[in-house]
Amino acid sequence: MLWSVSMRNSSVILLLLLAFLCRPAPALAYLDPAAGSLILQVILGGVAGLIVLLKLYWRRLRGFFGLAEDGDDQNDPA
Repeated sequence: MLWSVSMRNSSVILLLLLAFLCRPAPALAYLDPAAGSLILQVILGGVAGLIVLLKLYWRRLRGFFGLAEDGDDQNDPA
């Protein structure tokens, strides 16, 4: 019985320690509309870059996965 109480106390202490370590810290930061616009612009630019990259390497990706059609490799300049 004494061991059970000791384990319960250590569990409570561990839980309190984890709760203390996981508490949110104040950020003390301000995001103005220009910062939000910049973040949106970076995300949209990254998506556009990925689309262009996929368009450039589409045939190679299909060939890599074995999905190339018979006429695809004739038009491939590389």
